[in-house]
Amino acid sequence: MPTISPKQVAAFRAVMLTGGITRAASMLHLTQPAVSRLIKEFEATLGLRLFERAGSGIVPTREASVMFSEVERLFTGLDRLMQLAIELRQEPTQTIRIAAFPAFGNGFLPRFVSRLRKQVPDCRPSVYSLASPNVIDYVVNEKCDFGVAISVPEHPLVSVVALETMQHVVAIPHDHPLRHRPFLEPKDFTGQAFIAISPSLMHLRVDALFAEHGVAPNTIAQTSQSTVACAMIGAGMGIAVVDPFSAEDAKANGVVVKPLRPAVSYEFAYVLPAKKEPFAFVTKTIKALQEEVACLRDAQHPGAPGH
Repeated sequence: MPTISPKQVAAFRAVMLTGGITRAASMLHLTQPAVSRLIKEFEATLGLRLFERAGSGIVPTREASVMFSEVERLFTGLDRLMQLAIELRQEPTQTIRIAAFPAFGNGFLPRFVSRLRKQVPDCRPSVYSLASPNVIDYVVNEKCDFGVAISVPEHPLVSVVALETMQHVVAIPHDHPLRHRPFLEPKDFTGQAFIAISPSLMHLRVDALFAEHGVAPNTIAQTSQSTVACAMIGAGMGIAVVDPFSAEDAKANGVVVKPLRPAVSYEFAYVLPAKKEPFAFVTKTIKALQEEVACLRDAQHPGAPGH
């Protein structure tokens, strides 16, 4: 049975990418006749006609287009092998790629990797701030070393290495009458200008909490992101129940952060590609990140049970 040679595949891919034999020859540093010969051999091996003459050029056939898709998947795999080899060679320099949901990845995580760089000067971090479904996609396709995603993903190619439970907090303007309270309760929201965050699981939990206590806040605005709510609060619009990371970021803009009691939980997970042993530095980084999260949890909820 005839076998396909890597040179034939490379020549085919080069012609598809460049659109012609001459440019493909230049790309591969071969002569034009050598590329033409490799293409003919590839066609003979496959038993398919891959290109048709069109004037002075060539046009791929339907079969060539279908074959090219498969070839690109093959080369993507080869590229990943090369990237892995680079990572293995560079492990002493502590390369680390982290994908995280925006509330975590836009402020808290960059501050963390900045401190990490000071502790490990050779560390080379890459941070990707993505919606949680995209975080999972990055983990599955090994575009990152680990991910931080909202809720617990149910995916056969993803392994959950740790779960975190934090609490939502109340963000209020720096000059608000409630700023001196040690914590806020549902009754404190009565009559207050309130910024709602919806649609979200948090919105449902906060609504349930208010309903349970017979509270109906004066909702003056609504947004889908805690960061936007915090920006409104920094401008003095009202108060809101937000995620702990967006609240921490907003402190720089004068927003005051207070615990909410009873607590409204906030869960997220650290995830890895399934059935893949992480580098030692990845494991160390996740542990250090968990410690930073624990510090934030303690700072936002001093004296809370379980701390």
